[in-house]
Amino acid sequence: MRIRFPWHLLAAVATGLVVAACGVAPTVEPGADAKAEHFVYKGGNVAATQRGAECELTLRGTLTPEAVSALRLASDALAKRSCRGKAVTLDVADGSVGAAITVGSMLRNRGFNTRVAPGSTCHTLCLLVFVAGSQREVGTNARLGFSQIPPDEDFGRANCDTELDNRQMLNLARYLRAMLPGLTADYMLQQIRATDCRSVRPLPASDAVTAGLATKG
Repeated sequence: MRIRFPWHLLAAVATGLVVAACGVAPTVEPGADAKAEHFVYKGGNVAATQRGAECELTLRGTLTPEAVSALRLASDALAKRSCRGKAVTLDVADGSVGAAITVGSMLRNRGFNTRVAPGSTCHTLCLLVFVAGSQREVGTNARLGFSQIPPDEDFGRANCDTELDNRQMLNLARYLRAMLPGLTADYMLQQIRATDCRSVRPLPASDAVTAGLATKG
């Protein structure tokens, strides 16, 4: 006698999670890998991935207050995983000095290493975040350089030359000296002050290592 067993289809229910931080709600998009998440904000996104015990955030886009919120959410997501090492890969362009300093301070406080994405361009705002890493690596064919800092509510410019008032200089100096040895911080501050709107001052990876801005070229 032939016995037929009934088979049942199982249905899975997907639930959307809306998160909000600092008045911003980046979209969380699960990647193909169950261990990957994307935190999207206007102007860019932060990808959180895990390979074995190594965890990585990849920041692409503009450095804005929304980027700060997305990065905080992505970092909080990694905190729930078992991470032996944590790193941030940077592929960022313009934005504001305030956001760059906030992002850099967050990364230092949370013990991240930093890396400039291979083949990307990393100018002053990107460098302000980059120097916050405990270990700092320049990816292959990445282009580093000092560009004039963009104007915002704290850092403005009235002409092509970079003119920082005493308060702005103090804020930048305090931040850089919290991230870097004194001589290296002073070097970076001098380079920023010497840059105008006419050109970018290239910084070869080997020079970044020699100056102490990078720990690995």
